[in-house]
Amino acid sequence: MNRLVLIDGRLIGYRYGGIASYARQLATRSPAFARNECVRVAVRRNDLSLLDRSVRVFTPPHHRLERYAFGAEVMAHRPGLLHSVDYVQPVTPGVKSVATVHDLAFLDNPSLVTPESFNYYSQIEQTLPSADRVIAVSTWTRDRLLYHLDLDSEMIDVVPNGYDPDIFGPYERDDTDALFRLHPDLSGVIRSERPIILAVGTIEPRKRYSILLSGFSDHWTELERLSGTSPILVIAGQPGWLADDTVSTLRLLQRSGRAIWLRDIRDRELAALYRQATLHVMPSADEGFGLPALEAMASGTPSLVANVGALPELVGDCGFIEDSDQPVSWAEKIGRIVADPEIRDRRAQRGIERATPLTWQETARATMEIYRKVLDD
Repeated sequence: MNRLVLIDGRLIGYRYGGIASYARQLATRSPAFARNECVRVAVRRNDLSLLDRSVRVFTPPHHRLERYAFGAEVMAHRPGLLHSVDYVQPVTPGVKSVATVHDLAFLDNPSLVTPESFNYYSQIEQTLPSADRVIAVSTWTRDRLLYHLDLDSEMIDVVPNGYDPDIFGPYERDDTDALFRLHPDLSGVIRSERPIILAVGTIEPRKRYSILLSGFSDHWTELERLSGTSPILVIAGQPGWLADDTVSTLRLLQRSGRAIWLRDIRDRELAALYRQATLHVMPSADEGFGLPALEAMASGTPSLVANVGALPELVGDCGFIEDSDQPVSWAEKIGRIVADPEIRDRRAQRGIERATPLTWQETARATMEIYRKVLDD
């Protein structure tokens, strides 16, 4: 029996976080749990960390003909199973398949994505029913799948995303030098003990950064009064779709000294930033999992999240949940949390305990079990 597992890692080389990180983690960690399976990752751009387990393909991700072009390349490698980590499966007759769905925001809120993205991801309505197994990264995402698509609940496995405990952790260390190299202003912020309010993720409408930007501009006086200090907003994320207005506002706030924008940040610097932050915030309109909240919890920093999607499922009583989508409510909530170190410490400790079992190692182990079941079926 063919035990070759091929992971679609074409997004690796184009992006660092998000789905690309998910693919990289599986490609790196799942072979440790293989028995007689062989795991390879399909990449379009070489990644030095994956050279010994990658195969080269030429079809770019999200190409209009990728289901057939990439499908033909997959067939040339003759895998027993293909894992489509970016929702949409190519045409690969005779090859068993697993597909991961990260969220259904494009179906729940089509206005949050571009028409091109909506058309691309909507292909799951045709492709997912033919998958042998579907992985949902949260119970919320599984439930939305069952709501939107005609799927058998028995074919869906919930496997949470994870974090790397060797990088993200509440360690006592001096992160100042690493963050100074990342952005010179951060060193001064840390030395002055100015509270850092951290948001992590691509700048796009779904993240609702406008709530934070308005809170730090239109409601700045109230934020200062309630917190008893002058917090600074740090946003770490590359611009995504429909980001122009948010980026323009962010640049204005940056010039006022109330915000810092970090476009490119790798895990070790991000981990240092989580540790130095007073509070992580996530006002998203929808999240299928909420990886930054998990990374923040693992780093000993509590999160304030919107009461939407999978965020309450992940954070629970380990952080803070805000029902309102009004900037003034978020500014007031941030101010009160900053002013109360005792409640932050209690939630932070719960977060560390909650995050402990949710590692990428466990994600890879559970995913390998699914590969094995599909291959053996």
